[in-house]
Amino acid sequence: MASSKILRLLVTAYILFLLIIAWIVSWILQVLFMVVTYPFISRCKQQDCCGFIFRCASFLCIDFLNPLWRSHILKPFPRVKGKKVLIMINHLSAADPFLMIRVLFPLDATWIAKNGLFRVPFGGWCMANADDLRVHFVNKRAGFETVKGTVGVMMEEARLKLRRGRPIALFPEGMRNLEPEGGLQPFRLGFFKLAVEEGAMIVPVAISGTQDCWPLFSPLMDQATAYFSCGDAVDASKFKTAEELRDHVWQAITDLRDSHPDRRGKVKQQ
Repeated sequence: MASSKILRLLVTAYILFLLIIAWIVSWILQVLFMVVTYPFISRCKQQDCCGFIFRCASFLCIDFLNPLWRSHILKPFPRVKGKKVLIMINHLSAADPFLMIRVLFPLDATWIAKNGLFRVPFGGWCMANADDLRVHFVNKRAGFETVKGTVGVMMEEARLKLRRGRPIALFPEGMRNLEPEGGLQPFRLGFFKLAVEEGAMIVPVAISGTQDCWPLFSPLMDQATAYFSCGDAVDASKFKTAEELRDHVWQAITDLRDSHPDRRGKVKQQ
């Protein structure tokens, strides 16, 4: 049940304050790190470390110091054999990437986000320093339509990251679920093709409850409880087609999510 508007305003102000602090501190630490280590380590290693700095600061401020968003990890992240790892998560809220840090920690990953987020002061700059991957959408009205020629470039960048052992975290639905109380949206095929081509491992992760932390289309946040479950790693090399792999992962995330305490009654009603 949603809180009163006044309480939600207070929750939003507190979390935004933490968010701004995390982003500014992250950016300063990233810049200092890049300056000090410039002569000694590769650019790729710098970017990976910048990602870890950003995610650690975000975790400390937005998760550890934030008692208003309560996270319960029902099934922890598994140990994964092999260096090519894709982490696939259903998407309910703008709060998802922040709360997922706890689930993955101490593992860090390259995240995929829409290009507009990289222009956000400090936070977007931190993502750019970490070399997170950008999806270039044409505009909001065009939905999934992307700028011509940009997807192939992004996929090749993702391929190179996988080959050097950098995990990639993404939301295969492509956007937040417009009906968060219902089932998952269809998964986009692109990264499943990449997984099959590269023989990558996919870790399915199910989220529920985050739609109450930061409701869709609302500028106001709220206090809420979220649940997370990580499934066993799926070996993409054992699937003949990307479509088979996509359907398998979709069902795995669906089953994990439907086992959550906040979903049991809703599953029976569907």
